[in-house]
Amino acid sequence: MEALRPLGIDPALMIAYLIDFVLLLFLLRLFLYRPILKMLAERRQRIQESLEEADRVRQEAEVQRSQYQHELEEARKTSQEAAGRAAQETERRRDDILAEARKDAEQVREQALQQIEVERQQAMAEMQHQVADLAVELARKVVGETVAVDEQAQRKLIQQFLQEAGDLS
Repeated sequence: MEALRPLGIDPALMIAYLIDFVLLLFLLRLFLYRPILKMLAERRQRIQESLEEADRVRQEAEVQRSQYQHELEEARKTSQEAAGRAAQETERRRDDILAEARKDAEQVREQALQQIEVERQQAMAEMQHQVADLAVELARKVVGETVAVDEQAQRKLIQQFLQEAGDLS
């Protein structure tokens, strides 16, 4: 150890430094290293628990997302069914309205045909009456004013003739 003195190293001082260093290591281990290791272990445990909690939350979120997707699909299906029913109801109502319109049009047509027939019969009756009047007037002119013509009998004969002529056509 004397060989270290020329280099400027004091062996007694070096032993004192070595004892101080070992004592420092012992004290650091006793008061600092164990609490730091304990704190790190606790922190590692909290991180592990947080990771497990995050994994659990992620799984719950996945389940909720799956349920949401299922509910959304059900809602879509329900809305499509409702739209289909509405379309069917609309189509049925359209068909009912068209049928009603056709029925009304047929009634109007029938009424118009009946009205035309009534007017035709009135026109025929009016025309028969006018023909009868003309025939009576013509008979007066041909036979003369002096011959007394039974006007009522003449009209009856002319009406009968016109009815028979109308039945033939």
